[in-house]
Amino acid sequence: MNWKEINREDSSDRFDEYCKTKEAKCPEEYKKLRDEILNLFVCTLSEIGIDPVDINTKNYAYQVDYIFGLKFYQLLNDRYSMSIRTASTDGVWRFLSTCVVPDLVEMRYGLDHPDRFWKKPKRIWLRVIWWYIYLSWQGDEESTREILKDNSTDEILQLVDRCGRDGYRVDLYREIMKQYAEMDVTERRKDQVFRKMMVLNTAKVQVIEPALVDGGEIKYVDDLCVYFGYETE
Repeated sequence: MNWKEINREDSSDRFDEYCKTKEAKCPEEYKKLRDEILNLFVCTLSEIGIDPVDINTKNYAYQVDYIFGLKFYQLLNDRYSMSIRTASTDGVWRFLSTCVVPDLVEMRYGLDHPDRFWKKPKRIWLRVIWWYIYLSWQGDEESTREILKDNSTDEILQLVDRCGRDGYRVDLYREIMKQYAEMDVTERRKDQVFRKMMVLNTAKVQVIEPALVDGGEIKYVDDLCVYFGYETE
């Protein structure tokens, strides 16, 4: 796939144009990808059993994000060879959001959130859900779905926003997501433990290399859980 990019100024213009016309002027070479993405979204809503107007009610938003995210992540990776370098390029996500499927982003967020289309790279919805799945990936869809099913949009924010100076510590984050999923759902949500774990981890990795801890990253993450009073299974 020859991934196209778009700069901030042009993406702003495309967003404004879409707001006025409600027409997604998708380039010809991207129409197949557009159709596949939209089809995955329709399948997601069908799987959850909701209509587009229901997305932001009764906590359906997170279900849409992670279920569609799993499908979207695998589509881009398996069929279109999305690389980490490409996924780290903000212009690619701006192009997909404003030129290929702006109507899809509108279904999720409406038009009052330009951050989710182009304005703030860390908030572009398609980028966020791709990285959320990538940083949580457990080797296959079923295993990843299992550890993500009880989370919320707050976990998405806390995970994807925690990018260090040298980028994401992918293996470490995947282990954190795995052990976090083993905690009691009610208690962990009440204590906002994921946010606390990520804040503590951000501080600790400045002076400790998790892979060099006795027991490696598994023991390091286990110690994080124990610090906040949680024993994982």
